[in-house]
Amino acid sequence: MATLFREEHQQADVASRRLHIAFWLGALASYLTYSLACALALFGVSPIIAAVTQDGPHTFSSLYLHISLIAGLIPTAALLIAYTDMQRKMRATSADEQARALGAEPACPEKHRADRLYTNLVAEMSAASGNAVPATYIQRNDDSINAFIVGGADGSLALTVSQGAIDSLTRDELQAIIGHEYGHIENGDLAIYARLTAMVHGYYIISDWPNRQERIHTAPEAQLFDLRGLMSRDDGPSYNLGAAAFTILGSILYLYGRLLQAAFSRRREEMADARAVQYTRNPDALVSALKKAWALQENGINPRRPPRDRAHIYFIHYQSGLNRLLRTHPPLAERIRTWGGGDISAEELDAILFDIQEHRRSQYETDPAKRSQDALALNPTYPILSLDRSLAAVHYPAPVDPAAALLALYIYHSGAYYYTLEDEGTIPRATLDASRNAYTTIEHSEPVAQIALLAHLTQATAALGEEQKNTLEQHIRQLIKHDRQLSRYELAAYIVWRASRIPGGNAADYRAHRDAITCLYAYLASDDPDDDNPAATYQKLLVNGLPLTDAPAYDPIDTAAHQNGLLLCRHLETLCQLAPSYRQTLLDSINTYYRHKQQLTLKQAYLRLALQQALAPDRPTRHTHKTRA
Repeated sequence: MATLFREEHQQADVASRRLHIAFWLGALASYLTYSLACALALFGVSPIIAAVTQDGPHTFSSLYLHISLIAGLIPTAALLIAYTDMQRKMRATSADEQARALGAEPACPEKHRADRLYTNLVAEMSAASGNAVPATYIQRNDDSINAFIVGGADGSLALTVSQGAIDSLTRDELQAIIGHEYGHIENGDLAIYARLTAMVHGYYIISDWPNRQERIHTAPEAQLFDLRGLMSRDDGPSYNLGAAAFTILGSILYLYGRLLQAAFSRRREEMADARAVQYTRNPDALVSALKKAWALQENGINPRRPPRDRAHIYFIHYQSGLNRLLRTHPPLAERIRTWGGGDISAEELDAILFDIQEHRRSQYETDPAKRSQDALALNPTYPILSLDRSLAAVHYPAPVDPAAALLALYIYHSGAYYYTLEDEGTIPRATLDASRNAYTTIEHSEPVAQIALLAHLTQATAALGEEQKNTLEQHIRQLIKHDRQLSRYELAAYIVWRASRIPGGNAADYRAHRDAITCLYAYLASDDPDDDNPAATYQKLLVNGLPLTDAPAYDPIDTAAHQNGLLLCRHLETLCQLAPSYRQTLLDSINTYYRHKQQLTLKQAYLRLALQQALAPDRPTRHTHKTRA
C-alpha cells in the first residue's frame, strides 16, 4: 500500500510539472498571438500611411515589427501578473478565509446533532489517514450534495460540505464523501488545484480586460465568445473594435485554460474516488452518495454554482449538457458505473428520493415513537424498490428471549396497555415483564423495519419447544381478542406466525383449493382503494397464477373487517398444503401484482411480507418433518 501511495504522489508531482509547462506554453502562445494580431493590424494600415507620406511600405516594416513585439508583451504581462498575484493571494490566505469566501460557515457540533456526526467523521478519517484535522465548514444555503477541501497559509486546511449532504446522506455515504476529500490531500491535489485556480484566473483576466472588472475567485457565467455589452459602450467604434479583438483572443486563451483545468481535474477526481473506496472499503456508499446527488438534481434542486475558476475543487460540479472536454469532473453516470452502480431507472430514482425524504425526516424528528405512530395512522406509501432495499439491509441479532420480543410486537400493534393486561391477568406478569424491554426497542424502530423484525422474531422462535409455542400462541390469540378489531399489522403478524407453525405440503391437486385461491386474489384486488378497476386486477391475478376454469366472478371484500382477515388467514393455511411448485406460482403472481404498483402503502407492505412468508416454497414439508422425527 505504501508503494501505491508513493506512486500516486509521483503522479501528482508529474501532473504538477506538466500543468506548469502547459501554463507557460499558453503564455508563450498568448504573446505570439497578440504580437501577430498587432502586426497584422499595423501592416494592414501601412499602405495607407505610405500613400499619404509618399514613402514605400518597406519603410515601416522594421518599426512595425518592433511595435508588435512590444505590444504583445502588454496583455501577456497582464496574464502573468494576474497569475502570480492570484498564487500569492492564495498562499497568503488561510484555508478558513477561502472557505468563508466561498459561502461556507463553521460547523456547530455543540448545537446541531447532524453537525456533530459530520465533525466526528472528519476526526475519524484524520486519525485513520494520519492527516491533520481540518477546520470543518458547511454551506448552509446549498441543498444539493457537495463538498470541497482547500489548503491555505501556514498549511491550514478547511473541509466544507453542503447542507444537502448533511441532510440527505447516511453516515456511510457522508464518510465516503469525506474520504474523497481526504484523497485530494493524500494525492497532493491541493497544490495542483491552487495552481489551476491561478492559471484560469490569469487567462480570464485577458478575456475580461475591456470590461475593466476585477474578479477575485470568480469567473464569468456567460459563455465563451459572448460579446454582449461591447457594442453598447459609448467609447466609440475604435474602442469597440479593439475591445472585441481583445475579448475574442482572450476568450480563446481562456478556453485553452478551461480545457487544461478540465483535463487535469477529471483525472484527479477519478483518483480521489478511488481513495474514498480505499479508505472506507465500501464502494456502495460512494455509489449511493452519487446516486442521491443525481436524484436531487433530477428532482429540480438547484445546486450552488461554484466560481468557474474553482469548480475543480468541488466533489461534484453539476454541468448538464456541457461538452465533455470542458467538464471538470467525470459525468455522474460514469462515476456511478465505475464503482458498480449500473444505470438508474425511473423506479430507482423515485426510491432514492423517498429514502432522502425519510432520512431528512428522521434527522430532525426528536420523538421516534411518535414518528412510528404517525406512520401507522397515516399509512404512507413506499416505493417498492426502496422497501425491498430497506428490508434487505436490516439485520437483527438473535434476541435473548424471542418469544417475549414477538409478544411485545403484538402488544405494540394491538394498542393494549401493560397495566390493562396486568389487571386482566390473562397473560402472566412475568411474561409481560420480560417483553417490556423489547417493547421499547420496537416503539423506537422505523415502521418499515418492524416488518423485517416480525419475520426475524418469528424465525427466532422456531427453536422453542412445542409447549412454549402453544403457550405463545395462546397469548397472541388473547391479544387479538383483546383488541376486538384485527388490524392489518396484527393480521400480517398472525399470518406469519401461523405459517411458521404449519409445515408445507405436497398436494398436487390445486383445484381442490379453488376457494382459497380466489379468496386470496379477491382480497388483493380489494385492498387498493386507488384501483379503478379491481375486477380487472382480479382477472389478471387469475391469468398469471394457477389456471382455474371455474373461477367465480370478482366479489369485493372488505379488507378492514375483522372476520375477513381471519378468513384469509385460514385460507392461507390450506394453501400451505400445496406442492412447492404451486406455491411458487402463486407467489410469482402476487409479486408481479405488487411490482406493477411501484408504490405500496405500509399496510400493503405488511400483507406482502406475510404472503411471502406463508407461501414460501422452500419451507419444510410434512414429509421432511416426519423423516427427521
